[in-house]
Amino acid sequence: MKGGQSVLSDRTSRALEGVSGAVRSGAKVKKLHKIMRNHEDLWLTAYARIQSNRGALTRGVDDNTLDGFGMGRLQDLMASIRDGSYRPKPVRRMYILKDPKNPNGKKRPLGIPTGNDKLVQEVARTLLEIIYEPIFTERSHGFRPSRSCHTALLEIVDSWKGTKWICEVDIKGYFDSIDHEKLISILEAQIDDKAFIKLIELFLKAGYLENWKYNATYTGTPQGGVISPILANIYLHELDKFMDEKIRAFNKGKRRKPNKEYRALIYQIGRRREFIRQHGETHEKSVIYLAEMEELSKKLRTLPSVDMHDPEFKRLHYVRYADDFLIGIIGTKEETTQIMADVTDFVEKSLKLTVSREKSRLGALDKGALFLGYGITARIMPKQMKCKVGTAAGRDVYATKRTVTSHIHLSVPEDRIRNFAQKCGYGTYDTGLKDIRARIMMTNLSDFEIVSKFNSELRGFANYYSLAPKYYLNKLEWMAHISLYKTLGRKHGETWAKWFRRIRNDGRSLRFEKNGEINYLRVYSLIDRRKSDIPMNVDKKPNLFNFDGRSELLTRLGANRCEYCGDENGPFEIHHVRKLKDVSKGTEKWKQLMIQRQRKTLVLCKSCHTDLHRGKLPDNRFAA
Repeated sequence: MKGGQSVLSDRTSRALEGVSGAVRSGAKVKKLHKIMRNHEDLWLTAYARIQSNRGALTRGVDDNTLDGFGMGRLQDLMASIRDGSYRPKPVRRMYILKDPKNPNGKKRPLGIPTGNDKLVQEVARTLLEIIYEPIFTERSHGFRPSRSCHTALLEIVDSWKGTKWICEVDIKGYFDSIDHEKLISILEAQIDDKAFIKLIELFLKAGYLENWKYNATYTGTPQGGVISPILANIYLHELDKFMDEKIRAFNKGKRRKPNKEYRALIYQIGRRREFIRQHGETHEKSVIYLAEMEELSKKLRTLPSVDMHDPEFKRLHYVRYADDFLIGIIGTKEETTQIMADVTDFVEKSLKLTVSREKSRLGALDKGALFLGYGITARIMPKQMKCKVGTAAGRDVYATKRTVTSHIHLSVPEDRIRNFAQKCGYGTYDTGLKDIRARIMMTNLSDFEIVSKFNSELRGFANYYSLAPKYYLNKLEWMAHISLYKTLGRKHGETWAKWFRRIRNDGRSLRFEKNGEINYLRVYSLIDRRKSDIPMNVDKKPNLFNFDGRSELLTRLGANRCEYCGDENGPFEIHHVRKLKDVSKGTEKWKQLMIQRQRKTLVLCKSCHTDLHRGKLPDNRFAA
């Protein structure tokens, strides 16, 4: 959720605080359905939060989208919730590529609800988030406020030092396999509201249309539904609780025992150092001791200060992002095998899901693992390195010390880089300069658009892999830049080397003219990438009641005035466009008004909105 001033009334805030208070006290939550049917501002906030989503104007099984939203439509929808007549419509199933840049790749199903159903789901999702967000564990990172793939990976880097074994458990078709009865029973353990539970059940069993043929749904949550991510998290919260119990039972010892060999070397070095202090460095025996101390110190640097195989020290680690989770163990292989068997048994018997034996595996972490697109490896580095040792005066304190345990190293899998370069059309990753290509299809674009496109591609990839060292992407950056220079050269009938010199000499920027002014567009470089997309001072308990709700849009709707003709009698509806670019070249007055105001929405009276969609909105109604 974004920050900002709350648009919720005091009455609604008190109702939501009551829900939160029940959760804190350990009691079951009640009156959720009552809150839904009686708090209009909660619905307005829900609409404002989803109206700018990419799928806001995507049609479900009918023409009902978020376009045309107004108070009349909202009141009708709330009335149907109030009298129990509301029934969600089946979602429209379509298939999208798992990787949009690979047209021949695998596809996954996507269920598209109607506009009204999206709004009802968002209201229900908001209430579920208030209930479950304080309950969810710190080890869950998917679809949660202020959490992401990066927070999950950072947890591994920060907390998994010394991990020896890794368990990867793959769940087959998770979102399509969620057991409805099990999910309802999980919800009923926390929520005592039959009407609200029934509403959730209606969404689960709404079915889908594929090729205009109705199909009932007996398992799963529709991927693409607003409420699906939090329901999926609620379901796997049971796994999180199971793993918390396993961790408490498995963990043993506060620290490893000292390494006897390491301590013996420290003692031998100390004795020689004391002799030299007493007799001086010129003493015949001191000369021998100095040489021995150098050899002993070299050996010391190869040894850990603690017993890395201490049977009295054990740790179990677990992190989850949606249905992807990883288990790390400091212990024996036999213990690791048993833990994997226990987790597999719980997932299949208690959660009624299927584990893919082919994709699940157990192995040593020093051999590497793949999680959330990153390579994860345990590395032992017996050398001096800069380490964080504490905090003072609000700043991190670092010191140079020798590492004693294996550290987690994040890498970028080469096949990910290779596939990305190929999909973007840069050329063949494993060859040289001669195989880097100009992107012919882009030569009809402006120079500004070409550079912007290259920047957007490389920035997105590099920022996602910002937790890995930069050197993994050096070659990709070089390929992207050469491909850019060749594309610009091809467009202008010049050599790529000329563009290389031109941009480099200008500080890695493209000079262009816009509206009579000289501007510069910087060519993206790896030095510009973010270290992380997550602020390090994220509150562990976010404020769930500070909804910004894009209050500017709601204020405009509440003004009760058509922004086109000035009518104040209403009723009023909100017209949406997907992108301002879609109307940028239009000559119609309403399009000019949206461009002028830099808004993708326009509050219209019903008459104007109807005329707009009929293509008969008269220009003379333009409001100055």
